Amino acid sequence: MLIAIPSDNPGGLDATISEHFGHCGAFTIVTVGNGEIAEVSILENAGHAQGGCMAPVQLLKGQGVEVLLAGGMGQRPLSGFQQVGIAVHFKEDARSVRDAVQLFLNGECREFGEAQTCGGGGGECGDHQHPEVQREPIVGVADIRDGRVVTLDFELTDSNGDLLDSSSRVGPMQYLHGVGQLLPALENAVSGLEEGANKVIEIACADAFGERNEERIVDSPREQLPPDVKVGDMVTATDRNGQSFPLTIVKLDDTTARLDGNHPLAGKDVVFNVTVLKVENATADEIARSPAAS
Repeated sequence: MLIAIPSDNPGGLDATISEHFGHCGAFTIVTVGNGEIAEVSILENAGHAQGGCMAPVQLLKGQGVEVLLAGGMGQRPLSGFQQVGIAVHFKEDARSVRDAVQLFLNGECREFGEAQTCGGGGGECGDHQHPEVQREPIVGVADIRDGRVVTLDFELTDSNGDLLDSSSRVGPMQYLHGVGQLLPALENAVSGLEEGANKVIEIACADAFGERNEERIVDSPREQLPPDVKVGDMVTATDRNGQSFPLTIVKLDDTTARLDGNHPLAGKDVVFNVTVLKVENATADEIARSPAAS
């Protein structure tokens, strides 16, 4: 059985579970056999991009995931997981990936329902309460700087104004500032903003999701893909270093699949409209588990 858990970077059994699956740094993929953990791999979260909050659904489906253990999630992606046959269970009070998998193996993780789904842009989550994190109060100005946890409302559009993603779809974005969890251009632009501030940030494609590289488009035998995939779905491949990465199916016939390894927003200038909802001091545990501490 393959179990996926949305995780803070860098992922792994000891990683903290990301409360909102769509904004996680990575998915920790755990293979379970005979009631025990057999293998662990890390799958980079490609983000929502043009697939909206259904992009992670397609990504995990292509990986062969059967169960997702999560904290907060909206009704739309929950329905998507249910449609593709991925069972979604609530992580209960587990903080680490290892704890969540053990709870699931013990039969203690409830299946996701209305009480666990999040309400969207406001970030309120029905009757489900995320674990309260004890933080030291900020002394002085609550502005965005290294070592602080930031919560943002956001809209992401392309240069034509077409909506690509937003917190009204997937919930607010939360990250630890200064450890590389955001696009560098976006992180630099919000640095110094205070709670309540709003800013529109235009980012050229080279500093956003990169230029398109046609060498990343490859053809693969159709038989190597799951039988029920379709154009627009995401599948995964593994490089020579054992790292998994997502590919989007752009063309499909009876014998061949054309796969695009570019980010779905590669080659596009994008615009972020962000509002700072909250700025808090990070805990020692959050800092210790960040990529910068690895």
